[in-house]
Amino acid sequence: MNDLSIRVSTKFVDATDSDDYWRAATRPFYVTERTSRDVPLQGAMTGSTVGTSLIGETTFNSQDYFRNRRLIAESELEDQYIVQAWIGGEMIGNADGTDFSVQPSDVSFLDLGKPLRARALTDPDRAGRTITLLAPRTLVEAASHGRSLHGTVLRGASAMVLTQCLQSVSLALPHLDKTAAAQYEDVIAALLKASLSTDPGALQPEFSPRTDPNLRARALTHIVEHLGESWLSPVTICATLSVSRAQLYRAFQHDGGIAQVIRRKRLERAYRELTAPEPENLSIEDVSHRWGFTSKTQFVRAFDSFYGITPSRARAEGRRTIGDPSIDRLHRHLTTLGP
Repeated sequence: MNDLSIRVSTKFVDATDSDDYWRAATRPFYVTERTSRDVPLQGAMTGSTVGTSLIGETTFNSQDYFRNRRLIAESELEDQYIVQAWIGGEMIGNADGTDFSVQPSDVSFLDLGKPLRARALTDPDRAGRTITLLAPRTLVEAASHGRSLHGTVLRGASAMVLTQCLQSVSLALPHLDKTAAAQYEDVIAALLKASLSTDPGALQPEFSPRTDPNLRARALTHIVEHLGESWLSPVTICATLSVSRAQLYRAFQHDGGIAQVIRRKRLERAYRELTAPEPENLSIEDVSHRWGFTSKTQFVRAFDSFYGITPSRARAEGRRTIGDPSIDRLHRHLTTLGP
């Protein structure tokens, strides 16, 4: 059987410890805070692995969520999405510049590689409840032809079907062995594709596919493979992939352009290296050169602008959360908080 090994709940700890416990449980995803000084944080998560994804149920009271660039770098979940089918409770927020509002029966899409501010709202005597899917970017964005779905809200019949199917998969997984459970990831991918294509008018922001769904993936692979090379640029990527500058721009227009993607990924790698629990004995200048920056001054300026702190301060403060993007490591992190 595929053990339902993720069991996290504030009921497992004393009431005086519930805030710290729930912040630790949700910290890989968000900085979580009370919406009211008088009401402590409460919540629970259960779930199972399904291939490279996790799926399960989350319950919660009213609480605020915040995800900034530092947490994105610390958690190393920037290539994951949280897809939530809302059964109870509401959420309002801003997804990296896109305002969104979620009601019961909606399905929300949040990109863990981008900033977020949100507030979950529930009745005082009734917890909010979602079926929550944590899935790789490649799986989720395959349904949108590579377009970012950060802040997207699916409504209507498509959302209803997707919610019921996700709930059924979540309930079935504990009764399947790991191999059988993994096959349901293909089912989930097909459900997302069908739901997003059935009713595109229900999406926020407006939904339109890119012309080349494979170009983005090929470009990202090339960037990751050569991230530390100072010569990496839009020009060299165009030459390597045999595409025009216009094609490359269209593939990354919702990310602010390909140059911004390269810069962000370099800064994230540098941040992780500087804040590693057992860092190498490298100077700030060494780190800057390792990740493709041509000078220490350029690196420090870019780092401070992106994270709001200097590289030296980031190194002094150190990493405060888990640091492995794999589903297995995240799974282990959550299970340590169980009974």
